[in-house]
Amino acid sequence: MNGAAKDKAGAFAYQGVYRYLLRLIDGIEPGARTKLPSLRALGRTLDVSVSTVQAAYGMLEAEGRIEPIAKSGYYARGSTVFGPALASPDLLQRVLAGACQSDMDVFGRAAPVPRADALKALLRFEVELARRYPAGLCGVVQPCGELELRHAVATRYTRCLDDHWCADDVYIGSDLLNVLHMAWNAMQLQGAVVVVLVPCGWRILRTLQQAGARVVELALDAQGRVPLQRLQEVLAGHQVRLMVLGASFHAPHGTCIDDADKRTIASLLDRHGVWVAEDDTEGDLCFQGTLRFRDLVAPQRLLIFGSLHHLVGAEAPFAYLLSRHWQVRLQQYCLQRTTVAPPLRHKVLARFISGGSYDDCLGLQREALQRQVSAFITVLHARLHERLQLASTAGGACVWARSRVPVDMRSVFEDLRRQRLLIAPGGIFSLQGHCHQHLRLNGCGHSTEQWERCATALSAALEAHGV
Repeated sequence: MNGAAKDKAGAFAYQGVYRYLLRLIDGIEPGARTKLPSLRALGRTLDVSVSTVQAAYGMLEAEGRIEPIAKSGYYARGSTVFGPALASPDLLQRVLAGACQSDMDVFGRAAPVPRADALKALLRFEVELARRYPAGLCGVVQPCGELELRHAVATRYTRCLDDHWCADDVYIGSDLLNVLHMAWNAMQLQGAVVVVLVPCGWRILRTLQQAGARVVELALDAQGRVPLQRLQEVLAGHQVRLMVLGASFHAPHGTCIDDADKRTIASLLDRHGVWVAEDDTEGDLCFQGTLRFRDLVAPQRLLIFGSLHHLVGAEAPFAYLLSRHWQVRLQQYCLQRTTVAPPLRHKVLARFISGGSYDDCLGLQREALQRQVSAFITVLHARLHERLQLASTAGGACVWARSRVPVDMRSVFEDLRRQRLLIAPGGIFSLQGHCHQHLRLNGCGHSTEQWERCATALSAALEAHGV
């Protein structure tokens, strides 16, 4: 079949050429200028017509990614947008920048792949509301978030008359970082002692650090148990203001804290008057029902933060904070830092939650994740059992692992990154070096062949970089 015929038979062949060229461009060293293949040469390589290649080059030129030079051809320069981050000594910056490269197989992200049925439900609600409000929603600006969405979130967290939330207790932020900054700003944590369990999400750690908090890290053991004796010593020796705890399971470790230990922790924190910030960003992804800290902690010492990112991804980057306290400070923060939130999308999310679609999709997401994580662990265990100890995963999309022998995990990360494989090294989940022999893996959204490739490359890298 000739190139032209193949173009006609295949749908949007120029888009395939466009993606191929993007991968070529991403492979160029930051700042370097490289000549791209000619139209005819690339057409022969990919077996497509010259016009198809021309269309792809036209798209890239319109986006400013390539530059045509008369009588010479097309040239591209390696992206300098994330060049400094890729070369940064800060490990987190290197991880985040690597995840932005289009040809990278990313095995280090936290969130699962968004569900198509959830996205379709959002689109359906959005079409209905767009018809109802053809001129858009032009009412009063609501800096704390659309009232309907705040009410839907409050209703979801209400359990009974004595333990209820209302819309005025809910604050919607543009994303999780925004909400965490909002919470720590309201609590005025400058110089305050905050206890976290590690591994701990990097967003929580970095925002606490930026807020000026004195972070005390308690490392979970291999089984995910909390060092209760150490916690008692910290509470007795410091005036602890806040402890951050996972709602149902502890991400990124992926294990559930034993219910008896949860009760002991809640009792200790109550005795010492410590506030609890419950991280519910992945709480709904726990594979089995479990006791949550908000069931044990007095509401007057509780705040909760969460998001819908685990179900609908970037289509709903918004996060939320529930708090019955610091209303003046929280409203002041929202008023001063408000961005124009899309009220239509907020209303869509409100109806997605209150109409039952959220719960329907959530149940399917949990079942799919449990199957995928189990299958991924089987592949990892078969290839890496002698090199990695895998934590039991009680929820979410990730697998937490520890090297059985000392390795230079940063070199392992760099070795894999050069092979276009991205893991999340444990160093980004602790400020004090507790997790330097660990890594987080997320196989969701990848094929079995990609799992095998990752496991094989990881095994070789762990062997090569033993200490």
